[in-house]
Amino acid sequence: MAADGKNGNDSYIVCGFDFMSENDAQKAEMDLSKIKVLQTRVKASRPNDIKAVYEKSIENKIFKTPIGWGYLYGLRDQLLQSGFTEDDLIPIPINVSMTRHSAMENLTVKQRIKPEKKNPEFGRIFPIVLNVVLAILVIVMFLIAASGENDNIINYKRNVTNRFSAWEQELTERERKVREAEKNLGIESPEGYYEDTESN
Repeated sequence: MAADGKNGNDSYIVCGFDFMSENDAQKAEMDLSKIKVLQTRVKASRPNDIKAVYEKSIENKIFKTPIGWGYLYGLRDQLLQSGFTEDDLIPIPINVSMTRHSAMENLTVKQRIKPEKKNPEFGRIFPIVLNVVLAILVIVMFLIAASGENDNIINYKRNVTNRFSAWEQELTERERKVREAEKNLGIESPEGYYEDTESN
């Protein structure tokens, strides 16, 4: 009962079963190797040993392909022939659905019915209105930035120029007061200094 391997038309055959994928064929190979191990270890003449192997195989979910299920069915048949009844044996679980189900079958009637669109023009008008509102917001933001007192990318040159001119006026006013105070106190300072400041 060795694997027949892959034939030319991309199918995977193991023990006469043609599997749809390589993964399924590998699972079948695993089931086949498990069967061989069980056959060497179990005494086929003792029904209680056969029943123990049968039940443990089902409880531990050892077999996952039709090859393993076929082996379990063979054990079940041996047990029935040796005197066990259907009620004494655990049924063989098949955890694979044999029929295809449509996704629509699982939906409720309410989910299947698509509601009609109430106002298809709203879908076209809404993006336009949204774009206009966003454009107005951007314009307002630029106006706020341009008229604000804080330095920003729009008004930094004007603010810096105004700040320096204010400092220059304040400095000139202080120099004038210092000169007056020096004259009142009779302090003479070098004339070159005054000439430099007056030329500015």
